[in-house]
Amino acid sequence: MCVALAALDASVHVAGPTGARIVPFADFHRPPGDRPDLDNTLRIDEIITAIELPPQGFAANYSYLKIRDRLSYAFALVSVAAALELVGGHIQQARLALGGVAHKPWRDSAAEEALRGQAPSRDVFADAADVLLKDAKGHAHNAFKIPLARRAIIRTLTQAANATPQIQSVKTIR
Repeated sequence: MCVALAALDASVHVAGPTGARIVPFADFHRPPGDRPDLDNTLRIDEIITAIELPPQGFAANYSYLKIRDRLSYAFALVSVAAALELVGGHIQQARLALGGVAHKPWRDSAAEEALRGQAPSRDVFADAADVLLKDAKGHAHNAFKIPLARRAIIRTLTQAANATPQIQSVKTIR
């Protein structure tokens, strides 16, 4: 759910003894830093009371894809959430987030910007994937995730553009 919430610019409503506050989802997860035990910005005495999604034009054109090693509730090797607002056959707005590739859902505004104004196509989606992954650096044990993420991004954007959302996990991409 975190990847989709990141893609859709959600806000997290929290409350505690000192009052309520709203945290943009982009700021909810902390960077690893020197406290890896603290995954988010919740204070010790706060709870989440609501998740809010802003009204946007993504009602028909969205998709989520989770790729994992086995058919179970395993963590994603790569997951992608995409939402497109199409106006007159062109992408008015785009949201794109990756999971399984960093310590928190990963968004890149440059990749989203590369989609704006374009007519949806495999080439346009491949270009956006390349923008998003241009600085990706794998290690010996996870370098396979970079080409896997590229294929997953293209597939998820294609499903979003065609209004055929992927709502179940898939083991392989062809």
